[in-house]
Amino acid sequence: MKNNFSKFALLRWLLPALLALMLSACAGAGSNRLVAEGKIGTTISSVSHYGKGIGIGNFYVNGSWGGVQYNGWGGGGKTVCCVSLSRATNPPIMATVKWETYRVAVNEKRWHEATVPVHFSENEVGYLYIHFFPGHRIEVWSSAKYGPGNPKYQGPAYPSGPAPDYVPLPDEKPEPTKEKSI
Repeated sequence: MKNNFSKFALLRWLLPALLALMLSACAGAGSNRLVAEGKIGTTISSVSHYGKGIGIGNFYVNGSWGGVQYNGWGGGGKTVCCVSLSRATNPPIMATVKWETYRVAVNEKRWHEATVPVHFSENEVGYLYIHFFPGHRIEVWSSAKYGPGNPKYQGPAYPSGPAPDYVPLPDEKPEPTKEKSI
């Protein structure tokens, strides 16, 4: 019985210590240098505006895993810690996003990559939101106060209502035709 108590006591101490270590990875550059000098760490989340019939597999921001966006409409990706951004504001802060799209109905997976400027809702780095759009376009927004879905969020409006069908680009497999019943 005493041996089980020791394991429980160790876990009670170890779990908070691991949580503190994980959270400190998103802290700015300090004496522990978890984030390089001249950089700042922040969390990543995603919003998809693609529509139905397409999903986003793994995605990466500046080489850091950003999560998985399970569907093509709205949220669904988990908030992940952390990505490192430059503190410099001139030239604009840029982010390189690499993501995988998949379309189960036509058995098609593709990787995409784009380097785009980070748009700031406030004059400080906040949570990083990656918005995925039809045409495999992206926008990256940083907001410390409001997230997508909040009317005060300055980034793209959160998708609402029924999802439109995904429209494939000319170099993508066409969607299967639906048989009309008579």
